[in-house]
Amino acid sequence: MWSLLLVLFLCPSIVLAGTKLEAECSKLQLQFATASSDFTTCLGKNTKPVRICVTCFENYRGVNNSFYNITQNSNCSDVLLESDNAMVIRRLWDSYRNMWSSALCNTCSGLTENRTHEFRNRTEDVLQCFDDHRKEHKKRLDLHRV
Repeated sequence: MWSLLLVLFLCPSIVLAGTKLEAECSKLQLQFATASSDFTTCLGKNTKPVRICVTCFENYRGVNNSFYNITQNSNCSDVLLESDNAMVIRRLWDSYRNMWSSALCNTCSGLTENRTHEFRNRTEDVLQCFDDHRKEHKKRLDLHRV
């Protein structure tokens, strides 16, 4: 639901400061809206940090690239990033970057574009190891209670 609202809110038909966005800016705006929606959906479905880092990497890269494209377009960056008090795109980007950082995806996983597939392949083994040790730890606790 929120993803749909986000796309509708950022859709290219929005009128800012009384003028319709140019086609070029509208395209960049829609790309950001779509990437934002995809990343938000991925975050909602994968709430544990290791899942966020692995499963949402491509979505994060997409929203990162779409924000970068806006910042590199001098005609559109002012219109899309600075033209109103809400600064929706900039604030959304800041919240996505903060979410990614707070999950420690760059710091702990060593996750980079070149190592993503390697990390994904090993994730299931790591999660299984966590589950196995959690079960073993629970058994030990149960034995001590007896």
